[in-house]
Amino acid sequence: MPCYLRYVAAIAALLTTGVAASPLPAATLNEIGPKNRFPLAGKETDWIDGDFVIRNDQLIAVIARPGKLRDANMTTRGVGGCLIDLSRADIQSDQLSCFYPTAGRYQFFDDQLVEQGQLDDGGVFWRCKSSRSVADNQSSATIEYQLRDGNPFITVITTIKGPAAAKAKATDGVRADRTFRFATLADSTIAYCEDEHFRQTYGFEITSPSANAKSANAEWTNDRMRQIRRDALQITQSDGVAQWTTKVYPANSPLDLWGITQNGTAQTFQIKNAVGVQPRIKISVIDGDVGSVKLPAAWRSADDGKSILHLPPGDYVVRAEAIGHEPAEQTISVTNLAKTHTLTLGPASVVVADIRDEQGNAIPCKVSFYGANVNSKQTKTPNFGLDSQSGSVGNCVYSANGQFVRAIPPGTYDILISRGPEYDAVFERVKVQQGGEQKITAVLKRVIDTTGWVSAELHSHSSPSGDNTSDQLGRVENLICEHIEFAPCTEHQRIESYDDQLAILNAAAFMATCNGMELTGSPLPINHQNAFPLKLNPFAQDGGGPRTSSNPVEQIARLAMWDDNADKVVQSNHPNLKQMLFDRDLDGTDDNGFAEMLNYMDIIEVHPPEDIFLTDAQIAAMDNPGRTRMKAWMKLIASGQRIPGVVNTDAHYNHNGSGWLRNWLRCSTDAPQGIKTSEMIERLEKGEIIMSTGPFMNVTFQHDDLEQPANIGDSVNVRSDQGSLRVKVQCANWLDVNRVEVFVNGEIVPELSRTRASHPESFRDGVIKFNQELPVKLPPNSFIIVGAIGEKLELGRVMGETYGRRPPVVVSNPIYVTVQPQD
Repeated sequence: MPCYLRYVAAIAALLTTGVAASPLPAATLNEIGPKNRFPLAGKETDWIDGDFVIRNDQLIAVIARPGKLRDANMTTRGVGGCLIDLSRADIQSDQLSCFYPTAGRYQFFDDQLVEQGQLDDGGVFWRCKSSRSVADNQSSATIEYQLRDGNPFITVITTIKGPAAAKAKATDGVRADRTFRFATLADSTIAYCEDEHFRQTYGFEITSPSANAKSANAEWTNDRMRQIRRDALQITQSDGVAQWTTKVYPANSPLDLWGITQNGTAQTFQIKNAVGVQPRIKISVIDGDVGSVKLPAAWRSADDGKSILHLPPGDYVVRAEAIGHEPAEQTISVTNLAKTHTLTLGPASVVVADIRDEQGNAIPCKVSFYGANVNSKQTKTPNFGLDSQSGSVGNCVYSANGQFVRAIPPGTYDILISRGPEYDAVFERVKVQQGGEQKITAVLKRVIDTTGWVSAELHSHSSPSGDNTSDQLGRVENLICEHIEFAPCTEHQRIESYDDQLAILNAAAFMATCNGMELTGSPLPINHQNAFPLKLNPFAQDGGGPRTSSNPVEQIARLAMWDDNADKVVQSNHPNLKQMLFDRDLDGTDDNGFAEMLNYMDIIEVHPPEDIFLTDAQIAAMDNPGRTRMKAWMKLIASGQRIPGVVNTDAHYNHNGSGWLRNWLRCSTDAPQGIKTSEMIERLEKGEIIMSTGPFMNVTFQHDDLEQPANIGDSVNVRSDQGSLRVKVQCANWLDVNRVEVFVNGEIVPELSRTRASHPESFRDGVIKFNQELPVKLPPNSFIIVGAIGEKLELGRVMGETYGRRPPVVVSNPIYVTVQPQD
């Protein structure tokens, strides 16, 4: 399912609390289409029209329609006939990438081979025969999904026919990424994978009528597609036929999975007195008879504090824990009846934030908390949650309106309040008492004058991309809290949109966006390109986007001409320019590379921007000089290819993921809600772009022949080679620069070099760090680039421990000057 509709669907189904509507009365099977969409909620839903939803009162699952081109996402491919979405019906949180029957050894391409209907006992089935075998051309597989009302599992029957049956092993495959852990339930034949923080566990029980079915343990392999094997299981084999059955259970935790297998009843837990947003409160059974499950056995609540756990009758001691709160413990008695148990947390230590702009309006911001050392007593830096979640991430709180209540352990904290590099950051030290409330009020001052420019991020990702597990809502929070004003949606391999997340955050006034994608083929890294805007077909494969090609020229051409050759920006992502221009197979022989790609690209990524200051000797000494692009980009321009440069984070996770690289684009409005994508296309194609990790810079070329100074991206003709550059660099209070260089035709002009050490009079200590007019003498055909950097300086804690180590740096795109003397 398209991510941009995931939250809309969840809201429409009243699933924001994580609790579903009333269960269906019987097992059903339906093809997904206009009248049967939005079957379930969760971060990893991948359904599209034509897939099949199978459900009963216990669970909801999606079977991908057979087809050669049916992929769940960029890295989860060939999913026809596989389970791609799965969740319990009571607490919906789909986190499954894919369950592959036969671990992908047989593939299901032909939807004409599908059979479906009713079982004799009232259940439903869906069956398909394979179209292709990895084993041999004479063997085939048939998979059959069965679901009966009341069953907490979906039954998958795999039948192998042909020569491969004699050596067949009971093996299936699972894609469940990053935050999942893989294990087996002790004293059982059930293997499981668990994502504790996103409240989902999947259990897999491979069975056979053979005598040793109970003694053969399930095992996990360590591949990207984790395989569940029971090699010692004697599967049914006769007359060229082999068969095994796999029961697939969705559950909320390993303990819930155990309880389900013990026919336990659903126990609802409601946690009270949680202050502020408390995603995924930790709840544990710390005492009681839970078989061989190791105690304490933990699970997580939904955002509203609710959770459901299946337990057999007995007495249990349950503990609830939330950051900054005193925990709660309670002994509960479970019978054969469903029951709700309420645990009330103790008093919380909290901060209450009210962050506004200079006009008193609430604005998006990021608040970073660092444990302080006071009198040799060190407060631990808090960890509010995974880098893949939204809201509170790591030691940061991202707030779309600057108003929040955050529970936090008592202690002393250094707090950094920021909203990107156009604003001064606010630095405070606060002491939070046990059970106390500490107010944080701040006014963020926008001190950088960027009139006529808007900040943009043109390349970032979240979970729909398939190579990460980040909540897309968290990506949009990152962008708006770091004051990105224009950001197309650029997920891998599918056209997507940020519109719904902006609506949820009530933040459309803060950031303009458009639909787009990153088309990601091989070879890497050269065959990745972004394009925007693109037409979104939300219920189609890849959102209606193009397929990849192993030929980078063919792929970028396909992308450029998509949507009937409609106007769009095509961006080449993190290329190896040597490979692109000269040496396609990187064997050291000049073969013209993939130079034809230049005919289709509008802009090109050239980060990291600080590499513009490297010498040729420094680049040559690098382990991988292909990863430095600034000098190669300037050589490309010198060869006559005027392709503008951009820098982007390519962010995949949400802890300080966005904001540490950005572009400023010239714009006719300074209000994000007034930004038009068509103007952004025009500005990008012209090269009216400033590339930065934070500092902002204006550059103009002045000449007696010009009525108005030439700006970044302009091309002008003059009659003499004498002109001047006006360079102005501004920094907020957490940034600085100490070196400015002018590059003419890709080379530093030594006489125009300025550093704080050599020219202290040229630099200042306020917002305006540098504001000088520099005389310049130009050759007949010139392009001028200016760069400024804070050498041996860092972005600092405002951008986190990782990206904060990068230097403040800003680089302009070229101004082109042609000198044409009069005869």
